[in-house]
Amino acid sequence: MDKAILDALDNEIIHSLTEDGRMSFGEMAKKLNVTAPTIRSRVKHLEDKGLFKVSGLVDPSRHPDMITALVAMSIQSKGTLDGIVEKISRLPNVAWAGVVAGRYDIIAEVVCVGGKEELYRFTTETILTFGHVVRSETFIIMKSKQNWLRLPEGVERI
Repeated sequence: MDKAILDALDNEIIHSLTEDGRMSFGEMAKKLNVTAPTIRSRVKHLEDKGLFKVSGLVDPSRHPDMITALVAMSIQSKGTLDGIVEKISRLPNVAWAGVVAGRYDIIAEVVCVGGKEELYRFTTETILTFGHVVRSETFIIMKSKQNWLRLPEGVERI
């Protein structure tokens, strides 16, 4: 995807919806001094281009059985790291995955609502069946602030 250039209005729309994802287009139009159809078309354009997504978020600290962890992985990529990170990002329980610099190649944020047993299955079965993971290290998030999460696909209902 080519780099999209967001103008000042796009940035203001994104900022407004980040503050209040339930803000109506009419309310936002008044706040930004434009028309509601302008806001509606801009939001649609941002969503269609994959530049913005409205999503519900949960506070993991309010769900006692939910575990979030960062799973760092060393990968035997043979030049295909982009494809591997894409596949890892689509695994059940993975909120996001990224290629990183340092001791590991990929880090993924993993969300498990089934407690430590579910995280154990993810780290000992799911990523190992993937075939490219040579070594992994799991960092369980013990306590966090401002850590609102989008539940990834594959996570059971909380």
